[in-house]
Amino acid sequence: MNDLAGRNRTVAESNAAGDNRRQRSDSAVPNLARIPLSDLRDQSPPNLTALYAEVQDGQALIPGLKMGLGALTVQRWDPAYAAAGWTLYGADLTLDQGHPFGSMFYRNDTDGRVLRIGVKWHPPAQQLEFPALHPSKPELTSDCSDEEVAAVTLDARSRIGVLVAVNAQIGSFVATEESENAILDASGLGLERLSEDDPRVAGRG
Repeated sequence: MNDLAGRNRTVAESNAAGDNRRQRSDSAVPNLARIPLSDLRDQSPPNLTALYAEVQDGQALIPGLKMGLGALTVQRWDPAYAAAGWTLYGADLTLDQGHPFGSMFYRNDTDGRVLRIGVKWHPPAQQLEFPALHPSKPELTSDCSDEEVAAVTLDARSRIGVLVAVNAQIGSFVATEESENAILDASGLGLERLSEDDPRVAGRG
């Protein structure tokens, strides 16, 4: 009993010493202000030092991004596009500068054949490509019919399409007018922005 009381006193004394150290530490720094992280979501704290980023050739800086509300409703993938008789069982995907890249793996429900659908951006054609590949070799598949390849490719395209759309929707949600203008300029669309009631929008000017 005495040992327990002694331990309790030791813990209490230790906590008190820690509080005293914190108070001395806080008082040692003049004008110290505690800013909750939740206060930083929608606005910058006062006297925030400007941040600088290195922009290389071929790159563009997108300023003015905001945190937003922390949640967003998006459209889900529609299972109606699923390839009948095939199951998506794996994927190795990344977003390379906004472009999906990698592979999606499908298994035939009947005979266990595996079909790998590549996902890559083709710069000259400026479009996503979905080649039907051998499961483990860098070559086109040879054991699937054209109909099977078409069905599985549509399945992959539909899923990647939702991925791209959701990322774009989130990007537009967190963008301010300043960052939207920078995005348009980086896309080669840095044109004059007109209001909806501008006569030129309706072709009257």
